[in-house]
Amino acid sequence: MNGKLWQKVKRYRQIYILMIPVLIYFLVFSYYPLILGIVKSFQEVKLLGGSQFVGLANYMEIFQDSQYSQAFVNSLIVGCGTFVLQFVWGLLIAVLLNEIRTKVLKSFFQTVTYIPYLLSWSVVGGLWITILSPTGMVNGFLELLQGMDYSPIVFMSEESFARMIMIFTGAWKGAGYFAALFMAAIVGIDGSLYESARMDGATRIQQIFRITLPMIKPTMKVVTVLSVMGVLRNFDQIFVMMNAAISDKVKNLLVLIYEEGIIQFNVGTATAAATIVLIATLIITTIVKKLLRYEDIYD
Repeated sequence: MNGKLWQKVKRYRQIYILMIPVLIYFLVFSYYPLILGIVKSFQEVKLLGGSQFVGLANYMEIFQDSQYSQAFVNSLIVGCGTFVLQFVWGLLIAVLLNEIRTKVLKSFFQTVTYIPYLLSWSVVGGLWITILSPTGMVNGFLELLQGMDYSPIVFMSEESFARMIMIFTGAWKGAGYFAALFMAAIVGIDGSLYESARMDGATRIQQIFRITLPMIKPTMKVVTVLSVMGVLRNFDQIFVMMNAAISDKVKNLLVLIYEEGIIQFNVGTATAAATIVLIATLIITTIVKKLLRYEDIYD
């Protein structure tokens, strides 16, 4: 067995040599910080002087702090809501783009829907804050509908709108990316299936539901699993668009970790919270993979 193993190593040694820089990169920039963070989560880190081991004290502080429980709820609501809307929106865009027969128009609309994904949240957040301001486009449109007696709504200061705004803007930014992934899968569908369906008298709607959607189901599973991994890791959007009036409704775990670890220098508590986010993400992803039967796409 050892001889056969050594023969395989010699046969693919060039591939293994090429993998060494990749392994070093992940060890230095991913796994080492991860391990260091987990170790710090069991310590009380002081600004001056060394660190002191405190056991599970940091974790107990997190579970007893209502801020973290509220932040976790906010993360789940905004993250899951954004994913669902983004998934449906992206799938709808991809299906509609596939129905466009003119290549120029298809390329144009695909580019238009994809551009928001390329922009940073500094740009997108500022754009939507302006659109939703009392003098912005939305209030201007509502004023046209209701007349001069209309009183502008301060959308970004209303708690009742806070989560919906975050969900909508997040989906608006990322739907084009989802659409690109779905389009790549749709393009790979065998055209003879559509020809056979047309010969049998199937309408375009029937072709979409009986051919297009079932054939891209593996891609839908992959997109779902990858998106679930990021449900609790939305930092940029909330950091840019959050304000004091709506912070209770939208502040998530990563923003709270940033405030605790960077601003207040409670490194032990912040790293403990980050470790909890990692564990929660692993648990949620595992559950979703089991529900979707994710491994079946490789059979």
